[in-house]
Amino acid sequence: MPISAKKSINNLSEEIKACKKCLDLVKTRKQPVAGIGAYNARLIIAGYYPTPEGTEKSGIPFNNDEEGVIIRSAIEKAGLSIEEDVFLTYVVKCTPRKSGKITNLIKPLEKHIDNCINYLTEEISIITPHLIVSLGISTTKIILDKFFSVEKRIDNMALLHMRVFENPSFKLVPFFSPKAVIAGTISEEKYLDDFKKLSKLAKIV
Repeated sequence: MPISAKKSINNLSEEIKACKKCLDLVKTRKQPVAGIGAYNARLIIAGYYPTPEGTEKSGIPFNNDEEGVIIRSAIEKAGLSIEEDVFLTYVVKCTPRKSGKITNLIKPLEKHIDNCINYLTEEISIITPHLIVSLGISTTKIILDKFFSVEKRIDNMALLHMRVFENPSFKLVPFFSPKAVIAGTISEEKYLDDFKKLSKLAKIV
């Protein structure tokens, strides 16, 4: 009998929580953060890595921090729910830092991405979403590199925002990170409005 998506995701979550592939991050992390949400989600929202302020501490994606407030508000105002429609996750499941201090954050190294990308691949394989939303330029470039054949690389998030990329398994829509709202790069009103458009796309693809 095939294993249910719920059981598969739960098993994967336990594997992620016990992961020790990156010994440097094992020494400095508080805990890995596995994805959560609907087991048959139409929409996967993928961030870069867990923020230290709330997400890493709680072990729950986009939780108890500014980014989480924006994303969860966007989901709710788009008429979607994490329980039924959306799965939240990260490309890198641990918060990367030089030492145990919260302030010593670093950009994930290539080995961190390589060690973690299979977890995202498994999440996609189990959930089989219609649409994946990649938050920010770093997340977008990693997913395009790992799952798509894109000849021309674009480093400008403004040019990638809301574009649709398609492979045989799913569509990818790059989207500004919530950090862009916090920094004032995009207004919260436009961010929420664009997210509503995404929700409509997720329902029709």
